[in-house]
Amino acid sequence: MPSQNDDSQRPTRQRANTSAFPFGWRRKAETTTPAPPAISAPLQWEALIEVLTPPAVPSLSYAKSLATALGALDAHSPPPRLAALQPILASLCSSESPTPLQAAGYDILAAYLEGSGSAIITTADKLSCLSLFIDVPWSQELWESRTKALSALIASGSHAVGMEGPILRMLESWIERAFDGLTRTDAISHEDRLERQRSVQSLTTFLTNLVRRPEFVSRLTEDDTAGVLDLWERLVDRSLAVPVEYLNLISPPSSPFLEPQSSKAASPPKLSLSHRRHHSSTSLPKLSLLKHPADIIVDAYLTYLSERLVALAPSFLTSILPLLFRALAFYSTPLPRISLQPSVPHQNTLEQKISDVLAKLVGGPYASSCKVLLKRHFFPSRQVGLQSSIQAATGAIRTLRISLRRVLENRLARAYIERASINDYSPAGVPMHLSLEKGLMERAWPADEGASWDLIRFASVLARAAKAWIAQEQETAPNVIATPKEAVLHEIAAIIKDAIQAMDERGDNEDVDDEEITAIGRILRELVVYVRSVKTPDGGLIPISLHRPDGSSPFLVAIATILAQDLKTSPLFLVLPSIILSIAEHLPDRDLTQLLITMAERQSLSPTSLSWLDEWNNLLTMSSLFASSRTATRQHVMEQLHSVWEFVKDIPAYRKPLATLVFDVWKRHPAEELEDSSTLVVWNLLADEAVMRLVEKHADNPDTAECEEHEGLCEEILDFLLSMALERQDEEDDTASIRTVESQVPSPPGVIPPANSVSTSPILSRMTSDYPGTRDKETSLPSVMSILTSLTSGAPSRSQSKPRRATNDMPVPTEASPAVTAEPPSFTPKAVGAVIGLVSVFSQLVFTPLAISQCSLWHAKRIFGHLVELISSAGCVRARLTVLQFMMRLRVDRDHRLYYTSTEYDRDGNIAHLAALINRAEVGPSTVEDLLRDDEIRRARARAPPQERDGRRPSRGRGAPRMEASRSRSRVPARALPAVMLRLKPREPLWSIPEALSLSVMASDVASEGMNSFDPSNPGHNEAVLQLSAYLSKLVEIIETERDWEILSYVLCHLPTQLANKHLFCGPRSKIVISRLLASLCSGITDGTLATKIERWPDGIISRDAQGLAFHTLNVLISYKRCFDNAQQLHHLVEVFLMGLNGQPSTQRCCLHALSLAAFELQPSMAKHLSRIMEKLSQIMSNPAMAVHIIDFLAIVGSQRALYVNFTEGDYKMVFAVALKYLENHNRADGSLSISWALSQHVRIMSYYIVYVWFLAVDLEDRHRHVSYIVRQLLLANSNKADVDAPTEVAFDWLARYTYASADPRPAKSTLDEIVMNPNLQSKGSEPAISEKTWILGNSVVTIRALARRGWIEVISRRASGMTKFLVRAENIPMIPLGDVDPDLVSISATLMMDREDNGEDAINEEDATNQFVGNPSLDDVKGALGETAQAASSASRPDPITGYVWSGSAPSQRRKEVAIDPSYFALQLSAYPDKRPVGRGRLVKDKSKLASFFRIFDRMPVIDTHKVGVMYVAPGQQTEAEILRNTHGSPAYTRFLEGLGRLINLRGQVDVYDGGLDPDVDGEYAYAWWDDIGQILFHTATLMPTGDDPNCTSKKAHIGNDYVRIVWNDSGRPYRFDTLATQFQFVNIVIEPHSRGAIAAFSNNLHEHEYFKVTVQRAEGMVEFTPIGDFKLISAANLPQLVRQLSLLSDWFIAVWQNTGGDKRRDEVITNWRSRLEAIQRFRDQTLAADQEPEPGTADSLAAQQRLCDFSAAY
Repeated sequence: MPSQNDDSQRPTRQRANTSAFPFGWRRKAETTTPAPPAISAPLQWEALIEVLTPPAVPSLSYAKSLATALGALDAHSPPPRLAALQPILASLCSSESPTPLQAAGYDILAAYLEGSGSAIITTADKLSCLSLFIDVPWSQELWESRTKALSALIASGSHAVGMEGPILRMLESWIERAFDGLTRTDAISHEDRLERQRSVQSLTTFLTNLVRRPEFVSRLTEDDTAGVLDLWERLVDRSLAVPVEYLNLISPPSSPFLEPQSSKAASPPKLSLSHRRHHSSTSLPKLSLLKHPADIIVDAYLTYLSERLVALAPSFLTSILPLLFRALAFYSTPLPRISLQPSVPHQNTLEQKISDVLAKLVGGPYASSCKVLLKRHFFPSRQVGLQSSIQAATGAIRTLRISLRRVLENRLARAYIERASINDYSPAGVPMHLSLEKGLMERAWPADEGASWDLIRFASVLARAAKAWIAQEQETAPNVIATPKEAVLHEIAAIIKDAIQAMDERGDNEDVDDEEITAIGRILRELVVYVRSVKTPDGGLIPISLHRPDGSSPFLVAIATILAQDLKTSPLFLVLPSIILSIAEHLPDRDLTQLLITMAERQSLSPTSLSWLDEWNNLLTMSSLFASSRTATRQHVMEQLHSVWEFVKDIPAYRKPLATLVFDVWKRHPAEELEDSSTLVVWNLLADEAVMRLVEKHADNPDTAECEEHEGLCEEILDFLLSMALERQDEEDDTASIRTVESQVPSPPGVIPPANSVSTSPILSRMTSDYPGTRDKETSLPSVMSILTSLTSGAPSRSQSKPRRATNDMPVPTEASPAVTAEPPSFTPKAVGAVIGLVSVFSQLVFTPLAISQCSLWHAKRIFGHLVELISSAGCVRARLTVLQFMMRLRVDRDHRLYYTSTEYDRDGNIAHLAALINRAEVGPSTVEDLLRDDEIRRARARAPPQERDGRRPSRGRGAPRMEASRSRSRVPARALPAVMLRLKPREPLWSIPEALSLSVMASDVASEGMNSFDPSNPGHNEAVLQLSAYLSKLVEIIETERDWEILSYVLCHLPTQLANKHLFCGPRSKIVISRLLASLCSGITDGTLATKIERWPDGIISRDAQGLAFHTLNVLISYKRCFDNAQQLHHLVEVFLMGLNGQPSTQRCCLHALSLAAFELQPSMAKHLSRIMEKLSQIMSNPAMAVHIIDFLAIVGSQRALYVNFTEGDYKMVFAVALKYLENHNRADGSLSISWALSQHVRIMSYYIVYVWFLAVDLEDRHRHVSYIVRQLLLANSNKADVDAPTEVAFDWLARYTYASADPRPAKSTLDEIVMNPNLQSKGSEPAISEKTWILGNSVVTIRALARRGWIEVISRRASGMTKFLVRAENIPMIPLGDVDPDLVSISATLMMDREDNGEDAINEEDATNQFVGNPSLDDVKGALGETAQAASSASRPDPITGYVWSGSAPSQRRKEVAIDPSYFALQLSAYPDKRPVGRGRLVKDKSKLASFFRIFDRMPVIDTHKVGVMYVAPGQQTEAEILRNTHGSPAYTRFLEGLGRLINLRGQVDVYDGGLDPDVDGEYAYAWWDDIGQILFHTATLMPTGDDPNCTSKKAHIGNDYVRIVWNDSGRPYRFDTLATQFQFVNIVIEPHSRGAIAAFSNNLHEHEYFKVTVQRAEGMVEFTPIGDFKLISAANLPQLVRQLSLLSDWFIAVWQNTGGDKRRDEVITNWRSRLEAIQRFRDQTLAADQEPEPGTADSLAAQQRLCDFSAAY
């Protein structure tokens, strides 16, 4: 209740400065007739009596004079007889007389009785005089005279014998009549109110004075007393009914005594404190003299009771107590906090008086009766009005509260004294003097303490009273905020607050009575019922905050304060939680969350509490638990449930009741109630209980026959889960599936579509649509004009497409994030929870030790069958997606043991990559097309229409012609909208990468101990084998018939990674389904029917994107070629990849990678379609994003001769055209292929490489036919330059070398050369045995050495592409000259041994040859040499079946191949080609001093490209660098791989061979190497290098750590980290590992041909994709070495470019070995010609010129 409105609280008016009033204070100025003429002398009283006696006309002046005269009589003057005065009194006091005359009459009677007349008056006279006061109305002028006269008549009660009753009744009448005006609020004068107020006070005082007289009271009857009490009851009742704003209500603005109100605020108007002067310059009366009627009456009533209370009978308590209760309620003010400190005095003295009176009553002799009446008035009464009943109840409860507070304070005082006495002891143990406050001892043990005043005794009645008041009129008028009856409830709540405060004041060691806590809880439970029933004005719930207790009414504040106790320390913890939970819907989420935390901390939710199940029942049945505003509460409830469940799960006595409770609650859980991810705890709990009940069921009888029994809680739970999973549920997004008309034209990239506030907020949507005054601008169907505008302008009415991914890291306000992120759903459909429960059951039965039980496997297979069916039949899309999320993560190891992958789910990033293609993942640019797209977005301008995503042109449909924009909006087509325009509204994405899974699987990444995917030993029916073929068949069904994009997209993005686990789908059934899968995908792509049944496409996604994803699945299916018995299927597969080259760039790239893989795995099919593939490549090569992928493909195909064995000249020309076109694009002035500089350099180098590889692939006799085309294209590529560039000159030189011959680029040492050109074998003479000259011919240096007499000539041509050496003999010189007795045996023996190869150990080294043929050889020496030659020829090793070639001791010899030389070869090698200057003869180098250094440096330059690649083996379990490098051997599969990777060579004796920096003495004698006519690769194999005593393998790391490319054979069973090897050269790792987890078995037979390995390429950060691997590739063991060798070559080329350009940050050109040789020749030529300048002849026909041309001695 608000504070009372007593005098101290009411506003006061400032005192006026004037000193006089304009009128009399006690009565108005008399306005009677003028006084008669003044009498010369005052008349005596006798004369006055005579003059006034009727029938004389009464005179006011005579009447006043008579009153004065009678009052002046002394004791010696005899008074007149009353009989003489009675006529006068009757005439004057008559109601018909004027008011002044009546007043004069009463004054005469008072003067007479106060004088000597009282001595002679009799009782009869008194009674006759008493008649003058009967039925006299109250008058402002009369009441005081009349009261005075009555007082004189009865002498203040002394002479009222026999008149007591009439006098009381007369006073009652006067008081009531005077009081009537005080309760009125109509316009009566202010002075009249003041007079009435004074009159009531005077009369009530008069009445009280009467009852003080014992002689007066003793003559009163019980009826008289009852009448007086009735009077008080009426007066109090009426006064308490007057509103507290009484003073404001009786002071209207028009009153001349008040200032006008300055405001009309909602608060009660207040009296103005400003002062205005009256026109008469006199002061206004003090408004503070006005009192509330209750102030007057209650004060008088209390005064009366103070006199009469002890004498009244107990029966009168029924009327006294209600009035006191009501008065106490009326004046009640907030009580101070219970404490031992001195209390604050009451704000109102009347409240204190009332409290004192009630205290005497309830603590006096009538305490028992008072308590009965007290309890009775707690309840609403029908005998009185509602307001009176509320006041009585409030006062009664306040009375109880005051009594209880007194008892509580006493207890606190005693407790304090006890604590003080315990602590205050002397060292001797004697109690010391207690220093206590004054009166504390009396408060602790009061004399009148009532033991019966205890809250425990009143708890029941207070609870019932609260319940009664809450139900009061609730049926007819629902409870609203701040109803009057809240005052009663507030007082009850205040009692609880007092009790709580007393508990807080107690010491820590003092126990709290449990009964008291129970009593508080009982009352509080009833009070909070009102909180649940009360409503806001608009019908909503009343919010209550515990962390900030406030509210709309004092009661709600009190309730919030009580409930806001610190439950960690409050003794009310036993009752408060359940009470708080009962009004949970009114509390904020924060408060409930804190409550749950405290309950958990105090173990009220665990079995340690006796009521823990009740608490859980309260929590789980909380009405608002699943409201959208209860996120945190729900989260904490489920967290605590999970915690408790984990605690009791192993204790059946506790587990079963909790599980049963949860199951029963969950079965009753309404379908429409919200669930989110936190509620998955319940579903998992049910799953756990089902598993444990199943285990307990089969513990005694493990026979699978018992599994068929369908009974028990386990089966009930499983049936419930299955039924909920199948139950059809309308998801929020489904309900919004309204049809819209949308344009197919995409919006420009980076433009954010306008926000649709209506669609995003269901509440706002309803508000907007229901509001009559607004028009919805975002309706489901746009206006016709907007449709036509979008059709004609080429721009959609709403944004339709989303760009793939943003370029910049910092968000731009005008660019939306392109990747569609699936926000965590706000709710979880029950079907999803049920699916998660089934998944949990399956995972526990399979991935835990329970899997060793056949019963567990039986149930697991049954549940797996249900899950497979739920993929298509679950109740909602999210439930189907949840099943797929689990299924797509199933894997098996090499032993076919099933496991659920978590950490290695997408270790290769393939899923994220595919998801990014459909805007379901955000990944950085890693491919060339990503870089191009990002660059295009950065440079985009405001142009229309923009390019569609991935290069698709903007279209209105599929291939529809573009329509020109119409400038007229008035022409509306009359035809209807096409059906293709009607599309279902896109669904909000349900998944994105990275995924936030709702399900959790026990023991993830742990193989099952009993469940397998295939049993090779028993391919038939086996309980331990899971029928994964059914799951795969369901996926095929989805691919063929699915209508929802969320499901189909998830399958297409995740299926390739799962198929890569080849051991997952084994067995004859899976083989059939895989064949069906291939047929379905191929036919769907070929016919264009794949994904055409999708109903709701996301913005910017079409069926073409789905088909693009399908190519990745086909890519993996290449490794399943053994499942396809029909070769036509494989042909169809390659044909589909060929069709994919027509697709968007991402599809083209995927198909190129697939075709690169098929070049190894599907060679017959590739050979069949290769010509068409080359034709298609020539058509799509204009896209710069495809350049690197096309080049890679051509390089790989060029290494497989079986693919192009049937190529025609036109086919080869298409290959050359593609490579040469890229050279032309590179040399364009507008940039290098519009891609990065490093990629451009790489493409340029690889284009030349493609030309060289494929030119060598052409048969020797046909090569010259292609020279003209190649030369022309090379010249066209240099058309914008003044002269051809160096790489082109190298190409010309290279063509000249290989067009007419297949000879090696460097000559090898031979026995013929060692014998013939050995100067020690020649005859000694005066002339030198060997002469030598050198000429410069164009870009070549030709050196000719000749024997002086033998006729042998050695010609050496040093060119950019290599060095050619000819050893010829002039036949003009005979071996046995005429007359020569010394034949040329050296020439003869050399001729016979010229075919002998210098082959390592069998070759004759230079020292042996020199020693053997010192001097002139004899015939025996020649025979011996011939014998050795024959022996060496017969012992030559046969070619290796894998590598073909062998390494000699000095140079890479390829004589195992067919070598042919055309005569043109010799001429070209001795010509100046490709020098374009007309050179008729060479320039002789005369200064031979520079030749030796030039030859020494130039001959060291490699004539082919060299590469070095590291090879490491990672054994099982290894992870660190030292462990890996210390390996000295690997697995059998690794060894077989090395044999196919290259040829094992002996490093010792290698002279010209590129050894990669290996030292045989330090790094081992052997290494693997590979070469062809263009390049060499030296493999730094860690297992071949000795480890020695160095535990860190520093020597190995010195070589492998500096390699740009490393091949890692990973048998560790864990992902290989990119930075495992700590080195600066972290560029590319080619990782080879099993496709299924587990070690590869030893290859003791030929089964390894069917093994497949997964190859991935790890790249450094910022490096784009440049290999045909993509995310990963599966390849057979037989083709693995060839693929990896090609990857090594491509990678080393690119990294060399990458490193040379500073990570694509510098525009530096890469100089190849051939170009280095060319530049060295050109420098030497320029230096030589500059030093040897000869004067040119004047004219061509001059003699000097002719002489110079004819004189060959200068040039030769």
